[in-house]
Amino acid sequence: MQWTVRPYTPADEAEWDRFVMKESGNGTFLQTRNFLNYHPVGRFEDTSLMVYNEHGGLGAVVPAALRMEGETRVFRSHPGSTFGGPVLRSTYNSAAKAIGILQAIEKYIAARYDVADFRPTPELFNAVENVALQYAFTYLGYTQQTELSTWVPTLGQTPETLLASFRQNKKQDVKKALRQSLTFRALQTRGELDAFHKLLCQNLQKFGVEPVHTADELWEFKNNRLTNIVGFYGAFEGEKLVAGGMTFYFAQANVLHTQYLAADLSIRSYSPAAYLYYQMLCLAAAMNCVALSWGISTEEHGKVLNFGLVESKEGYASHHAVNLGFTKMFR
Repeated sequence: MQWTVRPYTPADEAEWDRFVMKESGNGTFLQTRNFLNYHPVGRFEDTSLMVYNEHGGLGAVVPAALRMEGETRVFRSHPGSTFGGPVLRSTYNSAAKAIGILQAIEKYIAARYDVADFRPTPELFNAVENVALQYAFTYLGYTQQTELSTWVPTLGQTPETLLASFRQNKKQDVKKALRQSLTFRALQTRGELDAFHKLLCQNLQKFGVEPVHTADELWEFKNNRLTNIVGFYGAFEGEKLVAGGMTFYFAQANVLHTQYLAADLSIRSYSPAAYLYYQMLCLAAAMNCVALSWGISTEEHGKVLNFGLVESKEGYASHHAVNLGFTKMFR
């Protein structure tokens, strides 16, 4: 097949979002313009691409932005999204098509940039298995980076079976928390969401970082941009928020992902975090989700593993998965 690559323009937004959500096999809401456009104009220099077949049909999209590293021009998967591309048409799940599309994209990039840096959607979130795309990067000589993530199967589980599957220390932590008469429910008001964001900031402070999203952006997600995708939940001791979580629902794969989890670190008499993790798993099971994703436990493209974090997640009967990245230098 013959492929034509051209830059994305704002006039393509409707076609782009329809393709990602309705016609692709590895697209998610994270690659839609509806999601990417929450970033203010000027934060990124968008370099996204559209790929068409010889009949004029859209075969792939590549959400991307320019990153300058000194004088080096890097074409990278869009930093406004956890995962990038390429996002391929669901019927293009073949090695030949994946390689052909990637070759066309690479030819376009190599003439304009010094480095390509891709972060395709992990298999856990794909509507259609797309290992062929992962192989296409290897076939074309890309260097692979591997992040370690964890997830728990939740379909058909009950609160009792979930708790029974935990490691002994986590079972004890959860049972102790359950005796505290805590309540777990969705966060509804702006005050509750602000309290969650404050708790999140306190948790991240020890790492010297801040949340990627502001409280205003989270409120906008909830009420406008991601109303059927984002969820906010809290564990309360009386009226006090002691733990909270933010989730994304990936409808194509029927997977619930925990974007943020935070707990009151000043509480020592029981573990609000263990209670939160347990309740999030119960929530995913009640939603009949295939899995609950905890996300990655690595930094610096997988070179650094947070042993304490991954061990804690493993205590909740987690399975392992890898999130792959691919990089190639052209000059």
